[in-house]
Amino acid sequence: MIRVLHFVSTPAIWSGVMGVIMNYYRHLDRSEIQFDFLCFLPCEESYEEEIRTLGGRVFFLPKPGASPQGIRALKAMRDFFHTHVREYAWVHNHEVYLSVLLNHFIIRYGNGSTRLIVHCHATRYSDRRAAAIRNWLLCLPIAYMDCTRFACSATAGRFLYHDLLSRKQRFTVIPNAIETQQFIFNPSVRLAYRKLLGIHDEFIIGTVGRMVPQKNHVGLIRIFEKIRRQVPEVKLLLVGNGPLADTLWRHVQSLYLESSVLCPGERTDIPGFLQAMDLFVLPSVFEGFPVSCVEAQASGLPCFLSDAITSEVRFSSQVRFLPLGSEAKWAEECIRLINTMREQPKQPDRKCPESLPDIASEAEKLACFYMS
Repeated sequence: MIRVLHFVSTPAIWSGVMGVIMNYYRHLDRSEIQFDFLCFLPCEESYEEEIRTLGGRVFFLPKPGASPQGIRALKAMRDFFHTHVREYAWVHNHEVYLSVLLNHFIIRYGNGSTRLIVHCHATRYSDRRAAAIRNWLLCLPIAYMDCTRFACSATAGRFLYHDLLSRKQRFTVIPNAIETQQFIFNPSVRLAYRKLLGIHDEFIIGTVGRMVPQKNHVGLIRIFEKIRRQVPEVKLLLVGNGPLADTLWRHVQSLYLESSVLCPGERTDIPGFLQAMDLFVLPSVFEGFPVSCVEAQASGLPCFLSDAITSEVRFSSQVRFLPLGSEAKWAEECIRLINTMREQPKQPDRKCPESLPDIASEAEKLACFYMS
């Protein structure tokens, strides 16, 4: 059996990256391949218990940096790799800005058998300017490192591995695959979740995602306010939580939308909430390959996505890309769809596209790579 160390900031359930890793982990032959996790941020709602049940381990270290505490954290990371690195066939790094540091520790404390994977999950270095500049500088050495390069999409791969110093490095796309059967449309589930939300016949526009600037919830709320002027009974469902949750609710209140916006918080039963929706929207300012879009399509939902999201995420003819800078256009298209669906004698069939990446086959491919 081989062990793979995944380096990721947090094992939180709300982390999209962790959700992808766990999808693969559940579908691997764990008698041949085991995952461990090295993280910075412990949290209450995490995958820790499931990881241990599956046979993995979770380690926590303080985050390194330039402060005195950060220097001590750097020493703690050095000590961890000195003790553990030889236990692993691969260090699979999802925090790309720390790749050069991990590579150094692997070379210094390994025995030559541990290899590094750099895995890009985004198309920006950060949504904060100072952090973006820092991360860009820290990623520059990747262009010269002896490592394996993964990306969640071709767009994300070109961003990190082609644009970096214009050295076109080879990379492999590892799709954010899901277990599609969990999301197949079920009318009974739809009715149950609409009842849970206190919804009967109202049209629900929804999104799933962490409440952070990247996801552009503020823009979505403004779009919804325009829609509601013409369709007063429409509802907005925001599934997720995050540092902007209180700010967003104050924005909702400032527009007098409290009775029309539903915020169930962080949830693990995402398939049920997708079943309750009539339209999925994601006006993100950047993404790598959003899993929520794949899940929404598996549920048979029409999807309106920002044109900042890669077209690789489109697996259904019901997916449309709308300009990020035109909230009026978003509102107009949403209203058009609402009116079209109202005119139909029955709810349209919600089918899962056959072309969606399947986790079972993708996990088998990843396993073959790890074992090679």
